[in-house]
Amino acid sequence: MKRKNNNNFIKPKQTFEIRKIFYKRLLYIGICIIPIIIFADNKETFRLVPLPFFLFGMYQLIQIIGLSQLIVDDFFPPKTLYEKTTKPFDKFIYYFSFTLFFIGLISLTFEIRNFDNTINGTKLFWTAGFTGIAIAIIVTIILKLTRPSIYYESKRRYTVHFGFFVGLFLISTSLTGFVNHHFADNIKICKKYIIERKSTSNGRTSNEYFFYLKTENNNEERLSVGKTRYKNYEEGEKIELCMLKGKFGFLFVKEFNKVKK
Repeated sequence: MKRKNNNNFIKPKQTFEIRKIFYKRLLYIGICIIPIIIFADNKETFRLVPLPFFLFGMYQLIQIIGLSQLIVDDFFPPKTLYEKTTKPFDKFIYYFSFTLFFIGLISLTFEIRNFDNTINGTKLFWTAGFTGIAIAIIVTIILKLTRPSIYYESKRRYTVHFGFFVGLFLISTSLTGFVNHHFADNIKICKKYIIERKSTSNGRTSNEYFFYLKTENNNEERLSVGKTRYKNYEEGEKIELCMLKGKFGFLFVKEFNKVKK
């Protein structure tokens, strides 16, 4: 009796091509990182050298993301690529994870600027983000033990993993940032710093303006400021920051004051 061919799985030749493309693009990204690191701190003639490598590296990363479902299926083959009938709970988790991602994306859009005006805001951001990933790992383990059929179908498995891991990362960071500054102490802490340098960032709809300061631990902090404040201060000038101690102990900047000479 002849066995029927199962067309629900990636064929060996296609598998080879996917892995070949994946490794090639990873190699390109690795090569691009080298000049970026070498010329990262250069402010003279070669300061623009990393730019084309950065753009080319980002293009390769976007290509990998575009193939990410096929890459995941290649390394970790699903039980099936398509299901004719889906259990109600599996369908619910599929749409829930999708919604979770968009909620996280929208919430972080409103909260991201507050991290710029939080002392050691980068540390707070990544600590909260990895906490979100840890929660996603726990949820994934529970679902795989109690409802393994969620991960049988290729597209659903990919969407659920993406939604939970990225979504909880985004929600955890935005919620942590919000709680830190919204429930901060009412006592102001004012300190003077020197503006080491200024910079701008061009966006699609508006420009961003930044001050870079050195804090007590010799860490460089980037603060988001408006256009008017950006023009009113010079590099090397002293500025007074009045801050509130956040709920998680991270200082949040509330006021920028001129220092009288």
